[in-house]
This record gives sequence, structure tokens and C-alpha cells, in this order.
Amino acid sequence: MPAPYASVIIKLLQSHALYDTDDRAHWQQLETHEAAVRAHFAQLGMVLDLNRADGYARLTQPEPADDDPTPPLRLLRRVPLSYEQALLGVVLREWLEEHESSAHAASPHLFATREQLRERVELFFRQQPNQKAFLNKLDAIIERLTEHGFLKMTHKGDLHPDQTRYEVKPLLKAKISLEKLSEFLEKLRNHAESV
Repeated sequence: MPAPYASVIIKLLQSHALYDTDDRAHWQQLETHEAAVRAHFAQLGMVLDLNRADGYARLTQPEPADDDPTPPLRLLRRVPLSYEQALLGVVLREWLEEHESSAHAASPHLFATREQLRERVELFFRQQPNQKAFLNKLDAIIERLTEHGFLKMTHKGDLHPDQTRYEVKPLLKAKISLEKLSEFLEKLRNHAESV
């Protein structure tokens, strides 16, 4: 008979992150069987990153020690971001920081429309030949960040694409630390001033 936490293990392996607000049933299973789930993944050389403050859980796979005679195969893929994807990620990470620091935020979650995303990043896409090309590129970048679990579409604006709404997921904070954010922003400002 499968372990009572088998579904949580599969869920963690199938997704970039498990969120308490998106999947309460599996989140509660994880909290109930946290020790067993941690032990299961530890045997495979993986670590359960359970961030209750931000309401997500994810798996990480640290590099094996140089002197490990039998390092495990790598199960988790590293997914590098293109320059444009990283750029939008940095802009969203900064926005998330601003939102969480604001005393006037209506919700603990950050939601943004396509139009708002465009306004935030178009400064960095000045070299696009026209607006349509820029929007097509932006949509492709948004789609990739959604696939990576950094954005979640919460409303699709079929008639008004600019009103398509996304939630910026806190998983972005795990990908881009405040230190990295500061470094990226400095590079972006230098780039923006040079074009």
C-alpha cells in the first residue's frame, strides 16, 4: 500500500512549487507528514524547502560533496532563464519587495495585469522594431515565467489581452535573493542609461 504522503511526493516532483493557497489538500498532507516527506527526499539527495511564511514548498538538490564516492544522479533540472526572462523576473522581484513592504497593499499577494507588466519593462525593450513585436515578445516571456512557476494567470482577458491578470508567486524570492536583486538592478540601470 502506498504511503499516505505518496501524493505529496508526486506533487512536489511534478511542480515547481506547492502553494498553500493553490492546493490546500496537498499542503495539509505535507504539514501532517513533513518529517516523512523530508526523510524520503533526503535519501535521494534532495532537500524540502518548506517556507511557511511565504506559503510554498519546493525541492532543491544541492551539489554533492567533492569527496562523495557515490553521488546521486541529478533529478531536478536547472532551468536557465534567457536575458529577457531574467529581466522580467528581476523587475517582478523588485515589485514584489515593494508590495510586501507597502502598508497600503490591499492583498498580501501581488497581482498584475499584462498592461502593468508592459509598463514596468518597456523601458528595457527600446530596441524592439514596433509595438506588436514588443507585445509578442512580452507574451512569450510571460508564458515562460508562468511555466517556471513564477507567475500564475488568474484572469484571461480574451477581448482585452492587456487586462489578463497574473499573480506574482513568492517562489521568485527563492530564485532571486535580495543580494542578487541589487546586483541585477544595478546592471539594468546601467543598461537602460546606455541605450
